Amino acid sequence: MVLFTLLCCLFIIGRHDPTQIPEEIVINIGDDGVLLFQQHDRDNDGYLSIQEFEPLVYRLLEINVSGPVYDVPISTDDEMITLKSYFIPIVKESMSKDLNDSVSIGLLRTMNSLHGLEKWQNVNLQWMNFGASHFSGFLPKDVDSIMLGSSYFIINVEKGLFNAALSSNRYYPPKVTTNESIIVHRLLTLFHPRPFVVSRFPAQSSVACVRAYNDKYLDIVFRIHAEFQLNEPPYHPFWFTPAQFTGNLIISKDGKHIQYFNLYVPNNKRLNIDMEWLNGPNESENMEVDIGFMPLMQLNSTQSSVPVKNLEEYELLEPLPERPQHKTEGENIEWMATIDLEDAKSSLEKALYPFKKVPYYNFTEAFKKAEDNKKLVHSILLWGALDDQSC
Repeated sequence: MVLFTLLCCLFIIGRHDPTQIPEEIVINIGDDGVLLFQQHDRDNDGYLSIQEFEPLVYRLLEINVSGPVYDVPISTDDEMITLKSYFIPIVKESMSKDLNDSVSIGLLRTMNSLHGLEKWQNVNLQWMNFGASHFSGFLPKDVDSIMLGSSYFIINVEKGLFNAALSSNRYYPPKVTTNESIIVHRLLTLFHPRPFVVSRFPAQSSVACVRAYNDKYLDIVFRIHAEFQLNEPPYHPFWFTPAQFTGNLIISKDGKHIQYFNLYVPNNKRLNIDMEWLNGPNESENMEVDIGFMPLMQLNSTQSSVPVKNLEEYELLEPLPERPQHKTEGENIEWMATIDLEDAKSSLEKALYPFKKVPYYNFTEAFKKAEDNKKLVHSILLWGALDDQSC
């Protein structure tokens, strides 16, 4: 009943001059209700179109939450690890569009759709403490029967030939309920408060594989596809999609100790960020795209995980101090079996992109192969990459 009343009041506002809100409406829904309407009336015409209503309905039906914070406690029998975030904003000169010309249609300069991008100059959180057990979702199902390089899903989105892309006309991440989704969400929240752990377009999953193991530890390489929504109402949605998040963690087989953790967006290519934004409420007509370069987006552990029972109560509320040698100690672990890092990464690529199961060659090598096999060369020139999310 409350929802019905609010919806009626919101649409009643639209039946009047948008600059003149009737007093009885203000009394009924209050200043916060009026503000909610004005935030979602993105073209400021005093009406909510179905496109403007779409992101609002998620909030009204409580199937989405605004920048959810998942406060997962660290138990007394767990170990604690601190992750620190590092960030250098996107290089604006790497974008093809002039930011000064990217102004929302019909709105003032202050309603620039790139508002969130221009504002995002620092990380959301400089550090966060986690329990070692929080990372159990990164472990393979059977730690006693390891196949090196065999990929498995951390977050699995069922694939289908005709799967529809998820809506771009959204602001707030959907609730996540599994341990695997929650840990990925919490990690990405260090960068920005609105991460979407399932991206709008394939490949939408997060995968991992074991690169090395011994009796005690696993070295797990992972790849995460996720994106951020940089704007809130009344600005139109702006999607920021890194090419990928990759990295590794060295974790005990029982999941009780983490030697090292590292997550980052690769910066070895000229372009590593895809951006899409709406300049109006209609997704099919008002979408703009660009690609750019971000020098740094990374999470690192400050030291190996420490038993909670060895920490004072106040230390649980502070970051563990830097101990750089813990990375070297992880690199010096003697493994019983290993594969090359590039082979591990290739396994993850094939899990996400089936076309990678076919061998591809660089430009010069392709002609040598074609000559040897007496076949033609089919060459395609692209602006971005096919095997990550930066295009």
